Amino acid sequence: MEIRAVRKSELEQVVDLCCLAFNPDGHERYWQYVRGDSSYRLPQTRVVVVNDTVISTLRVWERRMQVGASLVTMGGIGGVCTHPQYRGVGYASALMRDTINYLGMIGCDIGALFTIIPADFYRRLGWTSLPLHGFSLTCNTATRTVNASGWQLTDFNLETDLDAVARLYDLINAQQSGTIARTRAYWDMTPSRIREVLPTVVARQDGHINGYLNYEIHEKTAEVREVGYIPDNPEVLDALVSHFLEACEVQEVEKIEGMFSPQHPFVERLTAGCHGALTPTIDTKMMLYAVNLPVLLRRFVVGWESRIADAEETFPPLTVKLSALNNQQAALRHNADGTLQIVPEDADTVDLGVDLTEADFWQLLFGEIGWEQVNAEASVSAEVSAFLGTLFPKRNVIFWSPDRY
Repeated sequence: MEIRAVRKSELEQVVDLCCLAFNPDGHERYWQYVRGDSSYRLPQTRVVVVNDTVISTLRVWERRMQVGASLVTMGGIGGVCTHPQYRGVGYASALMRDTINYLGMIGCDIGALFTIIPADFYRRLGWTSLPLHGFSLTCNTATRTVNASGWQLTDFNLETDLDAVARLYDLINAQQSGTIARTRAYWDMTPSRIREVLPTVVARQDGHINGYLNYEIHEKTAEVREVGYIPDNPEVLDALVSHFLEACEVQEVEKIEGMFSPQHPFVERLTAGCHGALTPTIDTKMMLYAVNLPVLLRRFVVGWESRIADAEETFPPLTVKLSALNNQQAALRHNADGTLQIVPEDADTVDLGVDLTEADFWQLLFGEIGWEQVNAEASVSAEVSAFLGTLFPKRNVIFWSPDRY
């Protein structure tokens, strides 16, 4: 058995294996993930080879992810599969363990995946779910009450609209935890188009694009994939909601779904506009792995120092244990001059006074929960609690569905 990067001569085997595992009609799609991706390199396809035959494979997608005000390097893992004749003997597990070493070698801070199998397989390998909040809304378009005058809604035009949409995406997602940094090459590459990253409609005012909406209607269900708008001009959301509900009415939509927070301003206006019953949902398919915990935490030091500098109070020198993930430990030291360091634990380390699970750690890091939600069970001093509250505020976490990957 060999575990390594794929060779060019083996790519046809990889494509055939993906068709066998996922979609017998996906031959062209899987080839486009290679040929149509300007960021693709052969080592990103990992394989298990037995007797010169590829019997297990996966793909690594190198991306940059926004976590609060910081960017981290993410290795998105997809297409994990093993030939049916070789399943159940540990090939996929061995491949996943080898891939963690590969992620470290190429400088990834986080591994991410979206599982379509029971999560226990990945949990045994050290992966942890990050719950993503979404919504399901019954659609009663007959009573919609949205006023959207003064806006022009048009279908997205690739030739004329992409530059403005890309700039708008960067603007609104710069501080949005969980989103992917999209380069222009990312917008242009075929795999992104296959995953339908392009908007459905754009909203203009005085000739300028101030918002966009990406959605799909299938039978009686509408899925909202993504929404973008000028932050200081939320009225554009009314225009997007009005257009969307008109489209839902024409196609007699009964249910609207989305994988982003029910507290998002678009969802709040949508709920008010169609007078439907809103049900919050949670998706636990996204799983994360800290490739190198101390290195990952160092990515946040500059942003944390800025938060401390902007705080209304001062904090004493202290060292706080952050977490232990996959047998990795790290602590955060606050120095007298206001600087921060990621250091090993020592005798002076302050224990948080509460057992953070790995799921808690990821939710705290991304902002799915804030320190105030953990603090109720903690037994640390008021100074330490205020310090951690400054570093770990609650945020809305969004991973837009077209970004997989």
